[in-house]
Amino acid sequence: MKLVDTNVFIYAVGGTHEYKGACARLSAELIRGEHDANIDTELLQEILYRFWRRGRHQEGLQLFDILITGFPDSLPITTREMTLARDLLSRHPQIGPRDAIHAAVVLTYDLEGIVSTDRGFDSIPGLTRFDPMDI
Repeated sequence: MKLVDTNVFIYAVGGTHEYKGACARLSAELIRGEHDANIDTELLQEILYRFWRRGRHQEGLQLFDILITGFPDSLPITTREMTLARDLLSRHPQIGPRDAIHAAVVLTYDLEGIVSTDRGFDSIPGLTRFDPMDI
């Protein structure tokens, strides 16, 4: 199973971008259950926050509802993941806290990797990143 990063869904519903087409296609396939993938609860928080911050509250709520329907058993973030995220941040200061949390989820749940446009994940040993354009 792969973890899906927030940016896949952000690019899918966002404006013109080189990743928009691939992310929109992949998002639809993910929601239909065509891939062995899941999201974590941090992704849900990020969706709500990013859309609220941009004054697009209703769009964020709608996307949240779609995601919670497509991924009814999102992976929880516990102290275990947060402790590993803290460790990852101390060793890889180039990644942000949210990415460290997603990376920790991949590592603690022993997932195949993360589906993401963010090449920063490539710098974490033992973590495989799957580019949406390649799926």
